[in-house]
Amino acid sequence: MKIFKHASAIWNGTGPAGTGSMTLGRTGEVLPFSLKSRIGDVPMTNPEELIGAAHAGCFSMALSSLIEEEGKVPGTVETSAKVTLEQRDDGFWITEINLTTRGSNQSLTSEEFITLAEKAKETCPVSKLYSAATITLDAALN
Repeated sequence: MKIFKHASAIWNGTGPAGTGSMTLGRTGEVLPFSLKSRIGDVPMTNPEELIGAAHAGCFSMALSSLIEEEGKVPGTVETSAKVTLEQRDDGFWITEINLTTRGSNQSLTSEEFITLAEKAKETCPVSKLYSAATITLDAALN
């Protein structure tokens, strides 16, 4: 089975002075971005934030599925992702993604939650895609 999803982007102008927009799949939501939003603190999004959101979403869904596969009732899984963009001699690289996940209303022990979270980190499709980066995980129950 293959499932296809779609997103697109438009960029106008030079790297430093240009601006662009990214359009997300079915909703057609348009998100503006720029170099300043990527390397500074401008209130727009950037590709790294979308990568983080995709990873946090995929991970949370994978962890909830693993909890359910264990015969437990998954409660709430809340995950954030901190994506590190680093300039090296050969250009910019995404070098790290730090996942922080917290579970609440879980029907399992802290040790079980952490074990399943580690498994989700290794098996979620977005983790696999981003495996060139160092992916860390801080998992705990609230």
